[in-house]
Amino acid sequence: QILILCHNADYTVRVDELCDGQIRYQCWHKPKTLLEPPNLVLDNGCIRQSPKKDKTEYVFACDEWVYTVERIVSRGKFASTHIFLEVSNTENQRSTWKMEDLTPPKYLQFL
Repeated sequence: QILILCHNADYTVRVDELCDGQIRYQCWHKPKTLLEPPNLVLDNGCIRQSPKKDKTEYVFACDEWVYTVERIVSRGKFASTHIFLEVSNTENQRSTWKMEDLTPPKYLQFL
């Protein structure tokens, strides 16, 4: 099941919940498409949800790096969804990218 599918000018990111409940991160460097093998696959992610359920983080560790995909849903009259990809290391160096929600292509339901 696709939990998040998002992209920006440089990356396409997909976070899935697999049949066994495991959370998986996949990232493609553009111009690669979802039909090609991803550049990075991380397994054994965890989900953190805020008490108000307005923020969900999908967190994946890889060596000294931590990859976090964060979905923030604002409430109220002008509700919107924001998605960020953050990559940080143990020395607290970090990079953050604003991502855009991507509607899953119909062919993904068969992959």
